[in-house]
Amino acid sequence: MRNILYVHHGRGIGGAPLSLLYLIRGLDRSRYNPTVLCIHESEAAELFRSEGIETLVDEKLNDFSHTNVLWYPWWQLPKTLVRLLQFPRTYFRARALLRKRDVDIVHLNTSTLTAFGMAAKAERKKVVWHIREPLQKGYIGLRRMLIRRIIHRNADLILPICEYDGAQLIPSSAIRVVYNFIDFAQFDSTTDGSTVRGELEITPRTPVALMLGGVNPIKGTLTFVRAAVEVLRSHPDAVFLIAGAVPDEHFRNRLNGLRVYKKSVMRYAHEAEKKQIRFLGVRGDIPEILAASDVLCFPSTVPHFARPVIEASAMKRPVIASDLGGPRELVRDGDTGFLVPPDDAKALADRLRTLFDDPELRQRLGASRNAFAKEQFNAEVNTRRVLEYYDSLFAEEKTD
Repeated sequence: MRNILYVHHGRGIGGAPLSLLYLIRGLDRSRYNPTVLCIHESEAAELFRSEGIETLVDEKLNDFSHTNVLWYPWWQLPKTLVRLLQFPRTYFRARALLRKRDVDIVHLNTSTLTAFGMAAKAERKKVVWHIREPLQKGYIGLRRMLIRRIIHRNADLILPICEYDGAQLIPSSAIRVVYNFIDFAQFDSTTDGSTVRGELEITPRTPVALMLGGVNPIKGTLTFVRAAVEVLRSHPDAVFLIAGAVPDEHFRNRLNGLRVYKKSVMRYAHEAEKKQIRFLGVRGDIPEILAASDVLCFPSTVPHFARPVIEASAMKRPVIASDLGGPRELVRDGDTGFLVPPDDAKALADRLRTLFDDPELRQRLGASRNAFAKEQFNAEVNTRRVLEYYDSLFAEEKTD
């Protein structure tokens, strides 16, 4: 029996914790015993607990994010300094924790857990490092260089979730690309979307476009809303759904610019009449919302892996995504969906009109997406690959 300590960094329920949950569900519990360590008491921690997984929380541990999703620009220099000062505390605290527990593998669920990765290596644990986001280039590349070196020197196995994320690392035989995967039982293409349409008072024939990711500049919400306003000029009955968190008035959202971004989004949304653009907030019924939609849009502004795209694939929904690293691997333009330039509302609107007007095209693209998804994002297949990689870490011991 191998004991695995999974270390998770985030607070909310998004792609990273869901992907980790699917991996843990697929473990052979007669061979692997999982424990999750979260650095925040959060929705993510509750998610793992709800599945009966032993879940620890230590909020004195910290990470250091330097990714396209979150990094510290020059005007956040005080925060950068605080994170750097917390680095030694996290390192020594992690080492102390690992000495107290019987751990064979430390599996880090993000590139940001650099101090914990170094601590795990110092304690002679096998280190598996999941890379779930592109590293930020920064200003002169110093932080990026250091993080790449730390991952390279301390990881026994590196698992980027797409080729784009793997290409930014120092080349190594330890790198194995394993795409994120989904549960096809949960994301079932036969799911009925009529209940959601009824709840939202949308008629069966009304064209519906969906965006998952809430109100966030990285996800391209403003581009989606601007495209929606454009499409409504020719398709006044169309409905545009945005599922995910909407920034509140918390002080941190004033500092990070989300409050200003939200205002811009809402200003455009208010141009639409009859509530044709709707903000659903955080939802737990994503398969049903996808089933109620005709098209999924992923208008991201920075390269990163697009979990909504593979979820839509399982549901046989056509996709329009930004032509960036990550989505570019997940969408074959004209075959399984369409790629459009990032931050180009007109191009997105044009593709939406095309799909709204052509049900046969939507069906063909959706079917192609589903076949592609079953090849690349099958939870059973990809979990088995990870388990084989786990076994390879101890292959030398078996031959001794």
